[in-house]
Amino acid sequence: MQSLADLRSIGIITATNGQFQLNIHPEYTPALLHLSDFSHALILWWADQAATAHDRSTLQFPAPYAKASHEIGTFASRSPARPNPIGLSSVSLLNMDEQNGLITVPYIDAEPGTPLLDIKPYFPASDRVETSHGPNWCKHWPQSYEASADFNWAAEFT
Repeated sequence: MQSLADLRSIGIITATNGQFQLNIHPEYTPALLHLSDFSHALILWWADQAATAHDRSTLQFPAPYAKASHEIGTFASRSPARPNPIGLSSVSLLNMDEQNGLITVPYIDAEPGTPLLDIKPYFPASDRVETSHGPNWCKHWPQSYEASADFNWAAEFT
């Protein structure tokens, strides 16, 4: 049986010339076989640069979103301040160099140097939700990964 102590980084996130790269450690590059058959992937990463001991004990935030007028719980946010600062991002796979363990993506909401925890292919059958809802304060947010690229995200946070 494995424990949380077995959690390990499979690579790091870097940024070069306005694009982001997922740099996979050499011992994990065999796991990239046929990932290039997919257009998108889900990336799990450790928000090490944002997490402190205090952040990990924070369970509620005073209105972090511009249009939310009330406090929200950690699990109702995407904040890296959480018991386990694990980030989840959907990315488009622009280019993949399986031999050198380099995946180029247009954007990922993580800082350069962030440790990668896992990569999972995007499967519409299990990852896409056709009918979903959220609170009123975020109903004006884009409804897709593609549409969010041109959205003014900076205006959404307090």
